[in-house]
Amino acid sequence: MGIKITRGAQAGNFPQPPTPKLFRNIAVTFVLVTVAVIAVALWTSSVKAKIIVTAKHEPVSVDTVLDIAANPTSGQIKGRVVDGTFTESREFTVQAVSSTVTSVSVPTKSTGRVKITNNYSKDQPLVVKTRLLTDDGRLYRITKTVNVPSGGSVEVEATSDEVGDKYELPIGTHFSIPGLWKDIQPLIFADAVTSFKGESSAVGDGTRKMVTADALARAQEELQNTALARAKDTLTVEAGADQDWEAIYLVGATQKQSNAAVGQEADSFLAQAKVTVTAVFFPKEDVLAFLRSRLSEKIPEGYTLGDVDLTQASYRLESADPAKGAARLAVSAEAESRLTNSSTVLKKDLIVGLQSDEVIRKWSALDGVEQVDVELHPSWVHRLPSMKDKITVEVN
Repeated sequence: MGIKITRGAQAGNFPQPPTPKLFRNIAVTFVLVTVAVIAVALWTSSVKAKIIVTAKHEPVSVDTVLDIAANPTSGQIKGRVVDGTFTESREFTVQAVSSTVTSVSVPTKSTGRVKITNNYSKDQPLVVKTRLLTDDGRLYRITKTVNVPSGGSVEVEATSDEVGDKYELPIGTHFSIPGLWKDIQPLIFADAVTSFKGESSAVGDGTRKMVTADALARAQEELQNTALARAKDTLTVEAGADQDWEAIYLVGATQKQSNAAVGQEADSFLAQAKVTVTAVFFPKEDVLAFLRSRLSEKIPEGYTLGDVDLTQASYRLESADPAKGAARLAVSAEAESRLTNSSTVLKKDLIVGLQSDEVIRKWSALDGVEQVDVELHPSWVHRLPSMKDKITVEVN
């Protein structure tokens, strides 16, 4: 019997080999995919972003205590404490007062009594000549040194700085004490418990030389200033301090004398002023480091502290012992702080792949941020890179 083989049966049992066109399509597809992958990689690597953050300058302040010692231990600063009493005396010429009328009225300063109240937590010593200032700017000075106890008050006589009717005051006039640290001025103040009035003395016809209260006050103030200047020079040498040291001076008891009385006729008079001065000296660099340390404790993590200006710091001598070379100062200082790019709120991980306007919105709302600008490369893209290494954060 013969076997019949048909063409159709031959085709069904033996598949056709791949054609060259199929190989070509596969190759083209592979090339296109490879090019696309490379393009995406090149695109991703070429996109860069720069975030410019303008930080706010936040004020930071500190009120602390600074201990000075000749041989400092932990927490103290090396310094010197010295004191001395200094006397100045001089003869002053009396100015002539001339008149063509029967008498000339020579006004004197206005004098009265004030009650100084201390609502602060510590006693407050006030030296003679401490200034008292009315709300409208008229200046008076107390006539002796007083110590106002915490929670208490003292009364003392005060005299106007100048003569004239405008320095007469009614009972109840309120005074501030501008020489005190500004933050405790509302707690320590004075009020007039008597009226303030000036007196006038009469001088006859012609030219006469008469000692006035104003002349005596000016002479003694000049002598006191001279004595204080000499005290500063002398105590600086005694302490061995130089220009790199800071100095605090406390003027203690002051004695004033004259051989003439108000209204006395004389060609000249002798006046004397004696002052006791305590001086505390310490290196500027040491106190600067101390204040920077205390201020740095006040700022949040991720912030940096700006420059500390020692000339703007205020000091108040709380206690001094020249025999032991020790002193304690109340110190107040201010500086500015600002965000840095090390802050955790400025982490780049939080903004990768975001739209630029969303980054501006989110970071502008952060504490300590004043303004945010985004620079993208190429400039026509609007989204940050997906890799944080392609993002730069700059804080100004």
